[in-house]
Amino acid sequence: MKGEKRLLIHHHTLYTYGREVFLNPQKILLSPSNRRHFHVHSIETEIFPTPLGSNQRLDMEGNLFQQIWFGEPTNRFEINVHLDLTVSSLNPFEFIISKDFEKLGPNGELTFHYSDEQKQFLWPFLNHTDSPQINGLAKNIKQGSNGIVTYLVELTAHLHGMCDYIVRENPGIWPPEKTLSERQGSCRDLAWLLINMLRGEGIASRFVSGYAYNPELEENHELHAWVEAFCPGAGWIGLDPSIGLLTDAYYIPLATSYLPQLTMPVVGTYSGNFSSHLKSYVEIKAL
Repeated sequence: MKGEKRLLIHHHTLYTYGREVFLNPQKILLSPSNRRHFHVHSIETEIFPTPLGSNQRLDMEGNLFQQIWFGEPTNRFEINVHLDLTVSSLNPFEFIISKDFEKLGPNGELTFHYSDEQKQFLWPFLNHTDSPQINGLAKNIKQGSNGIVTYLVELTAHLHGMCDYIVRENPGIWPPEKTLSERQGSCRDLAWLLINMLRGEGIASRFVSGYAYNPELEENHELHAWVEAFCPGAGWIGLDPSIGLLTDAYYIPLATSYLPQLTMPVVGTYSGNFSSHLKSYVEIKAL
């Protein structure tokens, strides 16, 4: 098929501990989500120590994960995922949004409306804390937009132009107010800021963690974070504030959630009051 590209992805994760510990059951979110623009040929997962048991499950938001458990103590926990897939060309604007979703108010203000059934499901994706600074910026951008698509494009591009993308190795996500005041942030910081801006305007949105391949880079591909906004008719639309564009075929999602911390690639605990250290890297090669 025209526009296809074969990608090989190697994702390495290594936890080391000060002394031997007992690993409690672990949740591994490193399986690609179902999307029409890529086809997975194979996925191999190597785990040390060898799990006592393993099972594929779906979490409450439909993410495929691997649940593993162990029987022996260890001083390291290592995961190597080898993924072979083909991505196809994708037009990020190839969708139709239901006409009832966007309406003009009496003063010409653009507003967005979900049905009662949709609101019941989407409530977690709309929940946010009001921030005058964040809400004011989102409203200013909306005033110049003539529809939801224009608004999503302009808001994402504006955020990219206003905030510098930085590589931040410290764990956690900045509060959106901090990212806005600093005018910079990691991909996860910028994604969380955009989510709060969208939710403040009544647009359901969620956090996405996965792989984003950049053909212009030869190395140092990392786990990436972006945003998906829900528009009836079109479904979830991908937005990446780190580059200011809608997502394309080179975005491979692993997990989505209304909360960023629920998309962590490895979730679990260990028994033992000893220190731990994490090392990880992602390598993506095009054939």
